[in-house]
Amino acid sequence: MNKKGGSNDNALVSYSSASHSQDEGCYFPARYMLAILSFAGFANVYALRVNLSVAIVAMVQSPDNPHAEFAWSKNTQGVVLGSFFYGYIFTQIPGGWLAGRIGGKYVFGFGVLITTVLTLVTPIAARAGVCWLIAVRFLEGIGEGVTFPAMHAIWGRWAPPLERSRLATITYAGPHFGTVISMPLSGLLSKYGFGACTHCQSAGPQWPSIFYVFGSVGLLWCVAWFILAADSPATHPRISMAEKNYIETAIASSQSDDAHVPVPWSAMFQSPAQWAIVVAHVCNNWGFYTLLTCLPTYMSDVLHFKIVGGSLYSALPYGIYGVLIPTIGRFADYLRENHLSTTTVRKSFTVIGLLLPALFMVLTGFSTSKTSAIVFLTLGVASASPGLSGFNINHLDLSPRFAGVLMGISNMFATIPGIIGPLVADGMTPDRTAHQWRNVFVVAAEIYLFGAFFYLVFASGSPQWWAEGVAALPQEESIQSRKKVSRQSRSSGQWGREASV
Repeated sequence: MNKKGGSNDNALVSYSSASHSQDEGCYFPARYMLAILSFAGFANVYALRVNLSVAIVAMVQSPDNPHAEFAWSKNTQGVVLGSFFYGYIFTQIPGGWLAGRIGGKYVFGFGVLITTVLTLVTPIAARAGVCWLIAVRFLEGIGEGVTFPAMHAIWGRWAPPLERSRLATITYAGPHFGTVISMPLSGLLSKYGFGACTHCQSAGPQWPSIFYVFGSVGLLWCVAWFILAADSPATHPRISMAEKNYIETAIASSQSDDAHVPVPWSAMFQSPAQWAIVVAHVCNNWGFYTLLTCLPTYMSDVLHFKIVGGSLYSALPYGIYGVLIPTIGRFADYLRENHLSTTTVRKSFTVIGLLLPALFMVLTGFSTSKTSAIVFLTLGVASASPGLSGFNINHLDLSPRFAGVLMGISNMFATIPGIIGPLVADGMTPDRTAHQWRNVFVVAAEIYLFGAFFYLVFASGSPQWWAEGVAALPQEESIQSRKKVSRQSRSSGQWGREASV
């Protein structure tokens, strides 16, 4: 398994060596500039997504904040926090399909722009009524729902096979960096910002400034993205010829013919490898979204932190997570290039990224002090980072051409925990006691375990027989032949580096 792979494997190694030579000198590779831009973009969208989780603590009346503007019940707060995901789920597959047809640059860019504009009007909507706020958050979800599928479609055209993990993990470290920035800064803005209600009993928290500041930053990013980003190496105005040739040669199979090959929907939905990604994604997101939306509340209710202190500690796990992701991505590509098959790497990293969080979730639930709870929460979030070099990139292995659609499918299902997770957590913690929160963490751990088992059994790092589209092989005999080759590849264990093409 280590060194098998024939001509395709040798070609990939030569392409990888060529990449080092063409990146030397003063030239900064365009694909890495794209990774940095998309990193900033995802940091932005997650800051826009997460800031309400902190702001709502300042917006709603509580024993610690009796003069806040709104007297929403816990159930209402859960609906407000979950309303984003009601919209987010609907544009996953359309976003991936549209990015595959017209390119991901404008799909991603306009998705962020819509979310940014709606963030700026959030204070107006909240003061107009809770239904207006729910509607705005729903529309934000509609806009942001295209971002992950669109970015996967972009990397399907930009990421050489042996650089997929490192490039994609730079991009997908962005959400966690955005969380780290958003949580503490939102806490500070809620106390020292601007925009408080002028006709309330007291000036109260300055929560509107949270949305004005992050929305303004989002607009600046949109300008940079539309100027600097490109759908593919072929359309990038400043890329070097050496880098362009390197990328297009390395991923020639997904660039060479008609970009409008029909999507093999039936084959995708019958693929065990794709369902392995879906299940792992859903199980990972159950724990991730439960913490993302509920962690500030847990910090306040159980650990009794004030808004600023709680937001700082809530951000800590995501800071460590974001630092680890790119490092682990480079290590994953190193293993694929030198030692292990793509399938082995994807399975190993995913299982580790699900089992360790399960352990630390349970330990968090049984913690008896603030210190131990914070330590285990931090380790629980940070230890999920290997999963981003596993299931989260696996779509690109199965089919670079349809990676955006595949991500749209898995992220659509993986959005469901974002919808029901906060409601389940709210239902399980009516009295907000430590014992009730323990049950929330234990349930999350059980879901992590199921995802690890399912992915271990059914995942693959090999290109699927439908990777270039069923239309590319119109004869039934050709389709059956491709299926046979795919089965032989799995049975022989030849999932080495060549499987990444």
